[in-house]
Amino acid sequence: MEFSKPIMDIIKERTSWRTYTGAPLGQAVKDKVLALLEEKIESPLGATCKLQFITQEGLDFMQKRKLGTYGFIAGARDFIAGIVKRGDARAVEHLGYVLETVILHATDIGLGTCWLGGSFNKTGFAEQAKLGSDESMPAVTPIGYHPVDRRFLEGIMRTVVKANTRKPWASLFFDGTFTAPLSEERAGVFKDALEGVRLGPSATNTQPWRVVKDKDVDAFHFYSAGGWHLDRGIAICHFDLVSKAKGHAGIWRAEDPGIAKPEGVNYVISWRKE
Repeated sequence: MEFSKPIMDIIKERTSWRTYTGAPLGQAVKDKVLALLEEKIESPLGATCKLQFITQEGLDFMQKRKLGTYGFIAGARDFIAGIVKRGDARAVEHLGYVLETVILHATDIGLGTCWLGGSFNKTGFAEQAKLGSDESMPAVTPIGYHPVDRRFLEGIMRTVVKANTRKPWASLFFDGTFTAPLSEERAGVFKDALEGVRLGPSATNTQPWRVVKDKDVDAFHFYSAGGWHLDRGIAICHFDLVSKAKGHAGIWRAEDPGIAKPEGVNYVISWRKE
């Protein structure tokens, strides 16, 4: 499925919605969502995952209660669950890429979403998804129509987690080494792709990704300073989608360049222009 507008516009438009109207998805919209879940979305991470549509429609009161989100989400009736094989960290990163792609498409068609990693009843969702013993569900997102204005408590929550703020370039992107911040001028035609990374969602908005640009060639090395494996996949997704939209062909490879890095920062993957 193609996006209807520039991907950077959609990345800027995407935001976490914790309040929903409770109205059922229109059939045409629901068909688009289900088609997205069936679409084979590949990532550079060489893994697999599956997405499952879960709805409260037709469930009794107790079943609906089991699809709980501990007060983080109000009014949602439909969800997308992300499922991977247990013990495969790359699969979780891959899920981050795949589900974020779907979330951006949902944003494009006017639907609200919100990444949930721990604030949902995993037992209840696992029952509805008929989760296998070798499977886990690292994340779900509600998907549906949101009101024009946010509820008061949601506004407070967004303030607490600083949902509308992002770290400056100098703390995320580096030029050759971790001691030299990357300027937007040095980023050149890849400025938008990196800005897409900077604007990505992450657990409690910690923005754990770090990117080092190679000094001599158009290559970018991705690192993680903690955070979810999902966060890594989301960052890679944004860089990949924006780069492709800008016409920059490149190859992703997990080949550690050996750059000296701060304690607690781990190498993930690299992108090099073809």
